Amino acid sequence: MKYLIMLVALPALAGHPDPERLADAIYRAEGGAKARSPYGVLSIKVRDEAHARRVVLVSIRNNWTRWEQAGRPGEFINHMADRWCPIAADPVGNRNWKANVRRIYGKH
Repeated sequence: MKYLIMLVALPALAGHPDPERLADAIYRAEGGAKARSPYGVLSIKVRDEAHARRVVLVSIRNNWTRWEQAGRPGEFINHMADRWCPIAADPVGNRNWKANVRRIYGKH
């Protein structure tokens, strides 16, 4: 049984982000409790912080799927940033978002 647990855990260690931890990093990078828009959600009107978190978690899942379907080009956080904070909309914000989320998430 010990070996089964290790085999099940391997895919998560092989590069799939922890969605909850990534959502926490996004929350902090977007301004935390002081943010005008929780988690930086601008695409839809959110009811509250919990709703914004659900939106972020769905976005993480959807972007992971898109990234995998594209052949995993580059680092996932870069892919996520290019959707969440597009370069065309805010080149400086995109660069800062990547650096901040990566640092907060713990990827150095």
